[in-house]
Amino acid sequence: MKSGVPKSTRKGAALVWLVGSAALVVSAMTMVLEVGWLNLCRSEVRVIVENAALAGARSWGPAADSAAVRTVAKQVAIQLVTSSTVEGSNSELAALEGALNASNDEDETNNNAVCPAATVLNTTVFLGEFDASTCVLDGTVTPVAAADRGCLVQFTLTLVSPFTGLSRSVQARALALWDPAASPARSRLVSLTSVTCVP
Repeated sequence: MKSGVPKSTRKGAALVWLVGSAALVVSAMTMVLEVGWLNLCRSEVRVIVENAALAGARSWGPAADSAAVRTVAKQVAIQLVTSSTVEGSNSELAALEGALNASNDEDETNNNAVCPAATVLNTTVFLGEFDASTCVLDGTVTPVAAADRGCLVQFTLTLVSPFTGLSRSVQARALALWDPAASPARSRLVSLTSVTCVP
């Protein structure tokens, strides 16, 4: 039984459906790739910030305390951040160096020029005494016990998607403590769920 629609019209409709379907498939694939890329970036950034905090705590914790030692601890954390890469975007991490260095002030207790706000992830490295009972990282008191020495690293990174060209903001924050009670002594990560700081 022949259709009343001309053959050329049917071919045109099929072509429209084909083009429309292809556009939907491409859009769906772009979204899948975008989500996967962003998740990968977040994972890489989390590893970087955690390693930087661990390195800072490891440098400061066992050392005889001084402004120079604290500066070195901050520089160790900064170097780990700025020399890392996230999906080939080394320039983005390297660009954080100035802001990270600006958080160091040798005239302040624990060399802290700024207290990182919990609600705003300003780019900074913060050294202080951590109180496990109150979850407060206090930068106004130099810890006597090495176990209390904490290093917090945080930053916001802006990356450009290779799939859509859109800018994506990735935030990272990690706190590590020096733990001489462990065998061998080492730095360890601390949950950030309720950590606040005192400038």
